[in-house]
Amino acid sequence: MNSSFREQIEYRDDLIARTLSKRIDNMIQSMVNDTRVISAYVLKESETDRKFYLSEMERIAAQQPLYLSIQTFNEGGKLLTKIPDVVSPEPFSFDHIRTYISWSKTYYISDMITLLDGRKTFAITYPAIDDNGVYKGGVIAFVNLNVLSDYLKELKIRELGVNAIIDRQGSIIGHSNVELINSSLKDHPIGNYLQKERYGMWEGQLFNEKMIVAYRPLSKGGFGLIMGEPTEQAMKSSRQVTTLLLQGFIIVLLIAVALTVFGTSRVVKPILRLIKQVKEYNQNKRRNFDPIQTRDEIEELSRTMGQMAAELRDKERRLFYTLESIPYCVITTDKDGRITSFNRGAEELTLFKREEVIGKSIIDLPFKENKEEFVSWKTLQEGKEFDEVESYIFDKDKKKHEVRIYSSLFRGEDHQLIGAILVIRDVSEVKKLEEYLRQSERLASLGQLTAGIAHEIKNPLSIIQAAAEAILLELKELKVESGFVSELIHDILETSDRMDELLADFLKLSKGEENDTKEVTNVVAILDELLHHLRKKITDQEITVSRHYEVKKAFVYANKNRLTQVFLNILLNGIQAMEQGGILSIRVKGNERNWEVEIEDTGKGIAPTKLQWIFNPFFSTKREGTGLGLSIAYEIIMQHDGKIWATSTETVGTILFVQLPKVTREGDSL
Repeated sequence: MNSSFREQIEYRDDLIARTLSKRIDNMIQSMVNDTRVISAYVLKESETDRKFYLSEMERIAAQQPLYLSIQTFNEGGKLLTKIPDVVSPEPFSFDHIRTYISWSKTYYISDMITLLDGRKTFAITYPAIDDNGVYKGGVIAFVNLNVLSDYLKELKIRELGVNAIIDRQGSIIGHSNVELINSSLKDHPIGNYLQKERYGMWEGQLFNEKMIVAYRPLSKGGFGLIMGEPTEQAMKSSRQVTTLLLQGFIIVLLIAVALTVFGTSRVVKPILRLIKQVKEYNQNKRRNFDPIQTRDEIEELSRTMGQMAAELRDKERRLFYTLESIPYCVITTDKDGRITSFNRGAEELTLFKREEVIGKSIIDLPFKENKEEFVSWKTLQEGKEFDEVESYIFDKDKKKHEVRIYSSLFRGEDHQLIGAILVIRDVSEVKKLEEYLRQSERLASLGQLTAGIAHEIKNPLSIIQAAAEAILLELKELKVESGFVSELIHDILETSDRMDELLADFLKLSKGEENDTKEVTNVVAILDELLHHLRKKITDQEITVSRHYEVKKAFVYANKNRLTQVFLNILLNGIQAMEQGGILSIRVKGNERNWEVEIEDTGKGIAPTKLQWIFNPFFSTKREGTGLGLSIAYEIIMQHDGKIWATSTETVGTILFVQLPKVTREGDSL
């Protein structure tokens, strides 16, 4: 209503402004016509003609109160006549006006000027031009701004309406309130609009109060018209109607409230109680429905809902215990992948509590290394079910489990997807048993192979031993002093004896016999002895050996020769991996129960896809390798109740770890 009322006000004000602007334009045009007629006085030379036009001037001045004074002047600016004959400025004192009409030879309407007596006015000037087009002087008429303001006051809108005229400089030359004459609107938005000859409506602060006004440029003199009224006055009728409507609304509202109170007590209140119970049931804040005593259909509805809730609780309880009794991880999600149920098997496998995961998206949990590996997510995205997929899962402690995954979709009665179920079975132990079985089969094959190899090596080894002993006897008989040669021959004999013992052990292994010759052995001494034997190979390949021993003696209960074979294989692998030189680091450290040996090289490393196979028989990353060294080492360490594993980074190097149980010097296990 206010918007419509405001539109009517703007339409009315614009219409009045257009009408008033035409009237003022006509009034100014009439004054221009008067000065044009009077300008003939300057051109007449006969006294009779001059008297005629002088009487015409007096008639015009008497009939039109807007004239403050009418004067004529010659081309030099000399005053010829003045009506009425009162104190007023000489025409030539306004040189800019006289200069303008002398060259333009047309009328001119000035901005506001000040007379000698201090009065404010504006002038309408018309030139006198003879038949040859020569400027001979002119007529200047000064306008009475008080009379102009009275005229504007008569045409204002109601009591507080405002009409005003401003000149080209933004000064007020006419106002329904004469006290505001000579005020300036030069910096006001309306003054700027009128200076650019724009027209329209404006609402805002004007003449020290908030107003709604219409503004239009006048076609004469470059003046502008402002017409409007205070906003308070304009909207007074609207407020009266608003008050009337508000009173009617309040009456209707009171009637509606009374009817609502009556309906609430009989109908709405029981329904609200039932809705409240439904919400509480949905939020798990209540487990049954209280009957609503209304003796109508609402009471029957509340009883029916209570029976449905009881049956639903029984079904939920059976489903819950069924899921909890399943020994596997069972997870259900909604269609967006958010977890809706998480059974006890899932808690035991993932180490997450159901309170931590319910409501979260399954892909936000750290079960997998990346989103694309989530079978449940693929099930939802692709609409494809998976049956017994071999995969893995990380638990809360970042431990990896080998698992088999089964997934299926849930669909509603309209066949729309509503979620998915995920069943995960931990097969880590099964995988280990299968790996142990495969390793046993490989070692059985290895035993058969090594039996044949041992028989073939024993004969040439006996010849090497005999030859070395013969050289040693020959040196003694010849009495040749060569400590270096003797030392090398002793190394050959010692190593060949160890090899002979190892071959004997291999033969026992192939026959199912075990070598129980174990003793308290110092791992540090074995490592130092092997490094001494390999010193020439290490030096030739420009390898630097770095030893980091926490202790000088690390005792274990072991077969020394077989343990020597383990570390010899590992050291040779590290040396062979550094063909262009590098650093061979040996670390010995211990904890409460075990000694741990780390042998690290800076070679080319092993690819992740190959690292898991390095302890398998006949698998080798070297072109000339047999693939037996680390598989034999693995079997020996297992027989000593130890562990052996490796880590590697390509282009960086490889670390072999050997862990053996500690013993005291006397041989007691720790």
